[in-house]
Amino acid sequence: MQDFPKPKLSFIAKLLTTGLVSYEGEKWAKHRKIVNPAFHLEKLKDMLPKIFECSNDMIRKWEVMLSSDGTLEIDVWPFLQNLSCDAISRTAFQSIYEEGAQIFELLKKQANIVLATFHRHSTGWW
Repeated sequence: MQDFPKPKLSFIAKLLTTGLVSYEGEKWAKHRKIVNPAFHLEKLKDMLPKIFECSNDMIRKWEVMLSSDGTLEIDVWPFLQNLSCDAISRTAFQSIYEEGAQIFELLKKQANIVLATFHRHSTGWW
């Protein structure tokens, strides 16, 4: 019995999201056991200063963008994407996002190409 069943994924979603997010049953349990140590409370505590630093860097960028009256209207989505990438880079790879930005951008482009290709050739099977 599954308390929290995962939604059925489309073909394209299956291509783009493999791993713990999409696995079920024994395969999920095996992979969860492998990654579980990375999310131990002590490891998460060690990550907090780096995540805090990333957040502060983002806020400093916003402060520079403030108008003379102290207001700012921005689309936060790109900033939050970069914040996530920066936090992952600093905690997992000990480097700032800007150093690995090209890799993240290539991954985004790859996903967009796959989506566009399947959209152009869609026959309803995905």
